[in-house]
Amino acid sequence: MTGAPLLIASFLLQSGPARAQETLVSARKQEESLVTLPLSATVVAGEDLDDGPVLTLRDAASRVPNLYFSEFSARRLSFPFVRGIGSGLDDPAVITYVDDVPQFGFGGTNLPLLAVERVEFLRGPQGTLYGKNALGGLLHVRGRRPSTTRELGLGASFGNYDLAEYQGSFAGPMLGGLGDVAVLSSERDGYTRNDFTGNRVDERDGLFGRARMLWNPTRDSELELAVFGERARDGGFALGELGALEADPHHIDQDFEGLANRDVVAPSLVYRHLGETLDFTSVSAWQSWDVLELSDFDFSPIDGVRRRAEQDQQYVYQELRLGTPADEERGALRWLVGASGFLSDAERQAANVFRPDGAGIFFPPGSEGTDLADGQFDDQGLAAFGELGVPLGEAFELTGGLRYDRETKEVERLRTFDPGSGPIVTDQGDERETFDEVLPSASLSWALDDATTTFVRAAKGFKSGGFNLAAPAGSESFEAETAWSYELGVRTALDGERVRLGATVFLVDWEDMQLSLFDATAGGYIANAGESESRGLELEGGWRARDSLELDASFGWLDTEIEEFVDPFGNDTAGNDLPQAPETTWSVGATLGASDARRAGLRDSWYLRAEYSAVGDFYYDAGNLEGDDYALANLLLGYDTDALSFSLWVRNALDEEYVPIAFQPSPVDPSTFVGENGAPRVLGFTLSLHL
Repeated sequence: MTGAPLLIASFLLQSGPARAQETLVSARKQEESLVTLPLSATVVAGEDLDDGPVLTLRDAASRVPNLYFSEFSARRLSFPFVRGIGSGLDDPAVITYVDDVPQFGFGGTNLPLLAVERVEFLRGPQGTLYGKNALGGLLHVRGRRPSTTRELGLGASFGNYDLAEYQGSFAGPMLGGLGDVAVLSSERDGYTRNDFTGNRVDERDGLFGRARMLWNPTRDSELELAVFGERARDGGFALGELGALEADPHHIDQDFEGLANRDVVAPSLVYRHLGETLDFTSVSAWQSWDVLELSDFDFSPIDGVRRRAEQDQQYVYQELRLGTPADEERGALRWLVGASGFLSDAERQAANVFRPDGAGIFFPPGSEGTDLADGQFDDQGLAAFGELGVPLGEAFELTGGLRYDRETKEVERLRTFDPGSGPIVTDQGDERETFDEVLPSASLSWALDDATTTFVRAAKGFKSGGFNLAAPAGSESFEAETAWSYELGVRTALDGERVRLGATVFLVDWEDMQLSLFDATAGGYIANAGESESRGLELEGGWRARDSLELDASFGWLDTEIEEFVDPFGNDTAGNDLPQAPETTWSVGATLGASDARRAGLRDSWYLRAEYSAVGDFYYDAGNLEGDDYALANLLLGYDTDALSFSLWVRNALDEEYVPIAFQPSPVDPSTFVGENGAPRVLGFTLSLHL
């Protein structure tokens, strides 16, 4: 038995001259080694996202334990849940950042990962440094940094369902600085057929672009201008009754086919002064989001109810921070102070048209007409934060942080019903409420050696309350949600990061949890669920066994419990599992090929990537009446040369049938569910030139 460990150790040490690059992460608002970070995090490198058609955060998240995406076919409806914490409406509970800029709307999660250097997945509350909406964690997309090397890239991907994607990029010196510009055009047919019309629905057609410019005004400063934008014109929701979707996947029966349009413009300006003793950073951003959705709201071939939803949001964001340099030696005193603020205004409108054919089926006879909800939502926030890391001897570091967040929300809403003879006011309000919170965090890390760190951490997260556009009587507003998280972890990287291991146990205890619910007339709304708890385990590992073989794996186990909540049907759900909280999430993957050569930029090599990820049992609802579990396999075979890359790929290779998201549309029958099928098997090839 003693020979096996020696054989494994010998195999590990038989490595070529190339070594892996150090994995960096900016979780504490400056770049540092992932090994020394005293919190739970997973980093997916950009080179792991370059093969095949452009991925989204949901695709990259398959390697992250206890992270689950609940996602509709419409691009803006993508909701990450970390350790059971998430949100399906309005402000996210797991926030996305793009190059230091927060995406306050939940639509910012589902953006193409184009020209990306890495994606950082931070688990557990990040409120001390990032504030509101980081209650469950944070997803940070780091764009590719411009370099002095001039590069031109062209690429195309084709697959079944008439998938066609075209990419173009240019990087190098431009406009007196360094630039990186990338554009993606993508389209495909829908995965689902509407049996009523014979048409395919949920098709995609979009144009996305990202650009970054970098200048050095002085020797020790840099100015970075970045912008991303999108024009998406997608098909409608592929919603159907749950039992029918399971019996006949990717088929629905609707008399009306809608659409989902999204337009985004998001520029930002970041200034950094990198001094010998102090670093200063300023982040300025403006964003504009416009959304239009049309859908069949009775989800059937009966022309009963149609819905039109529009949202127009703009916001500005400013952050200033000052702290010790990022390259400060390990074991030195480390501190950071900062302040941030934002202004946001959004106009939301939703109209449900109750048509004559639905009378007596979906609503009482005589109720035909248009239910219109219109609201102006204004939001402003200010925050001050700081963090101090104090070395305790050569091996320990005690870190403490504190943030004060203050957010004021205002709403002017009007709800009317027009039976055809003129609108009648059914509800109106002009409300204002301020939410403030102190968000502490503390961690103690112990560096066993240069490659291994253990840590214990406690942190508080916060998600402000707010107002629903439309909701059942008594649910027009909801309270703030808070959570305390406690975790114990260890992380190690051996032999130049050829071996990476990590383990974390955690406990989350939160109050006034916000749940996303559905009402047959109002649509989606938010209500507080009282107290809840989750606990679990997370394991991660990677092994670059030889120059030509990489293995990776992750495992998450989650145990959640609702301690206090009566659902809209009057059922006491105390003791039930939280919705959208899988009991297990795990993945295994292997890459066979000249991995070190590819990472070093060397070409002329074949490579094969296979990965298998699974989502264990989970429920759609707090009543735990319906749920699912599924597993997905992806395969890729590629070849690289100095000027050409080619790959064959297949996603969901086993053609797994699953329903990742569903909800209860009936106001009286909790056993009725409507949902969407997950993506079927998609196969194709990608060809790219790099000059």
